[in-house]
Amino acid sequence: MVYKTFLTHTGVYYGGMRDSAAYGLLTEVNELAAQGVHAGSAEIRIEIPADMDKSRMHSIRNHIAKAMEKLETEDFQLEELHIAGEKCAALRVPQIVITAAGETDQKERIADALLTARAGQDIVYAGWAGLEGMLRIIGEKEAELRERFTPAFIGQMKAYDSELCGLSKIAVADAMGVSVIRQVSRGGILASLWDLAKDTELGLNLDLKKIAVRQETIEVCEYFRLNPYQLASGGSFLILTENGEALADALNQKGIQAAVIGQLTDSNDKIIHNGEDMRYIDRPAPDELMKVF
Repeated sequence: MVYKTFLTHTGVYYGGMRDSAAYGLLTEVNELAAQGVHAGSAEIRIEIPADMDKSRMHSIRNHIAKAMEKLETEDFQLEELHIAGEKCAALRVPQIVITAAGETDQKERIADALLTARAGQDIVYAGWAGLEGMLRIIGEKEAELRERFTPAFIGQMKAYDSELCGLSKIAVADAMGVSVIRQVSRGGILASLWDLAKDTELGLNLDLKKIAVRQETIEVCEYFRLNPYQLASGGSFLILTENGEALADALNQKGIQAAVIGQLTDSNDKIIHNGEDMRYIDRPAPDELMKVF
């Protein structure tokens, strides 16, 4: 008999952009899929400030269909979706609470990382740092950004939203027999690396230049004076493996950005190199995205 484990994951998202709930749904499904869930359900609650027109709520709700289409394309079965909304006098900006749930029979995916992680393993980063944050900033500040960037450049940035669904990345890692897959979300890749070291009780030796960041993300971050490495990066993943180059090559062959960015070490030091410079990763700071609101 195969025993299954029921998993849930909840995220809270702020902002009035029309794709806010759609992006959040993809992020929450990614969390489940990284633990071996292939079908599930979701509940979305949309709350808007009391003085905001209800059309904003309807706009957010209507764009969830875009995320559902993407999940269907990637063969994730979203069997139930419940959406509710109301006004809340305590809010200054819309708040969206998303809970995704599903079952997995892959116990190794939900076991403590200490059981599989060891010093010497490669850390592969699949995806682009800060991309989710960039897309959310565009959604909130598009009018302002259009005063600096051309419409074609804005359109190119928006086209990257397909990267937020990480199921294809997870599928490649699955095929390579990987067990530790962690989505990089709140606080960006620096926060996720800190958490990885803390949970495995191991150190890190990393190369900052190996962490991929799109030029568009860099330019948006420079404009708002944000750190792209501390910016929400849903749809990208840190993956532990014995042969990082083989995994990175397999991902690259599928058209997915991936590279070995470092290794786990047997010390407590969390070291990141940037050319000749070296520093230690600090404790996670609040996500840079919050500075935009």
